[in-house]
Amino acid sequence: MAGTGARAVCSVANDASRYGVGCPGYKRPWQFKDEGPRLQKRYQKKCSNARTHSEAINSNGIFTKFSIDERVHPALVHQSFISQQPQVFKEFICAAFPTMFFHNEFRFGNGFNFADCVVKHFGSKQYHDASVSCLSAEYLGHLTGDPRLHQFGRQEYSKALGAIRRALNSEEALSDSLLLAVILLSIYEMNTRTTRDAWVYHSRAVKQLLLRRRTTFCLSGVGRVCHFAYRPFLIAAALYEGEPCFLADDNWQDLAAFLRMEDSQKQSEWAFYINVYETIFMELVKCPGYIKEAREIVSVTSPKARLLAQRICIAGDRLRTLSDELRSLLASHNQRKEGIIFRSFVGPQPNAFPETSPSLLLRAAVTATSILEELFIRLTTPAYAKGESPSSSRGTPQSVGVSGAGGPLLDFRFTFELGGRTEKDNPCHFTWLDRVAGSMGLLGAEITYVE
Repeated sequence: MAGTGARAVCSVANDASRYGVGCPGYKRPWQFKDEGPRLQKRYQKKCSNARTHSEAINSNGIFTKFSIDERVHPALVHQSFISQQPQVFKEFICAAFPTMFFHNEFRFGNGFNFADCVVKHFGSKQYHDASVSCLSAEYLGHLTGDPRLHQFGRQEYSKALGAIRRALNSEEALSDSLLLAVILLSIYEMNTRTTRDAWVYHSRAVKQLLLRRRTTFCLSGVGRVCHFAYRPFLIAAALYEGEPCFLADDNWQDLAAFLRMEDSQKQSEWAFYINVYETIFMELVKCPGYIKEAREIVSVTSPKARLLAQRICIAGDRLRTLSDELRSLLASHNQRKEGIIFRSFVGPQPNAFPETSPSLLLRAAVTATSILEELFIRLTTPAYAKGESPSSSRGTPQSVGVSGAGGPLLDFRFTFELGGRTEKDNPCHFTWLDRVAGSMGLLGAEITYVE
């Protein structure tokens, strides 16, 4: 357009009339028009009462830029995020548990692992979806450092808690979805530590749900997956509460023996370890019971103390023998990988091995052996017992404890990494929980005596 005075005149039209031809006009080009605001108004009229998580954050001034989905309607962001949770959860399991689920995958079933089991039930119940979402959001928050994702994870966690409380008092109490959801909430708490012992409460729930299903439930399907996925944390919970672990009961020991026989015959590189691996597990689950009984001893010369010392001595010797055998298997396995094939390991055994499920269990066995040896020494040496003189072993048994007559004789604290961390502590390595699981909850375990 060319301006002439106060009136705009088309120069193309002037040229056309000068030569006696019609004005061809202008070609109308395609233009992109942002329809977001118009659509947003229309959706807001239909959903005036809807307020999504992303809208709440926006009202606090955290968002400064909006995606196309947000500009159309914030609910689209929420729906898109939820639909991605199954895949994100699978990535979380692979990243956070690089040894536990990889080296034991053949034990879960034919091509069916823990992550697959959880994803299969996604969309079945609200509490299950919320449990998956809180873990996935926490994982994404770890990757991106975005506090909004951690906040979303907390909201989903709270939503799952409320729904699970209601489900526990309904017909869904024995459903597979509920068991999986409670396990996921426990894993979330072990990672985030909103409170020091929140994960223990979830572990109690898992324990009760498993006990109500009985051991036959753990032979196949979801029960088998949940048993292998969570049993290390059941041991850890027993250690934290100072109580025996129910997995040491005869019927659960029979289950472990059956699974040992079954899995040792499977075609897998890691089935090579199962006989020794599962036998060590069957001994480790007894450790919480030994520790509880040791706390209750009131005289090292009592028949109860002598019997306990004998059982602890046998267990320690058994673990020591099994540890040597597992160490030899690990060394020979490494030799075979390097192309050196012998019937048994040849050469000096290494002191350290790459982190695998068997090598982490070896560390747990060594730790447990050390703890049992220390307990045995304390139980058989009166001079170590607080409130009891060395001469008591030659005279009348005394029952003087730390807090007076009839109190506990051995005064000690049992600590381990999973039982000591809180949300305020320094953040641990992302795969820390995998190491806790591989060591059957005994990672960093030690006994400290009050002299």
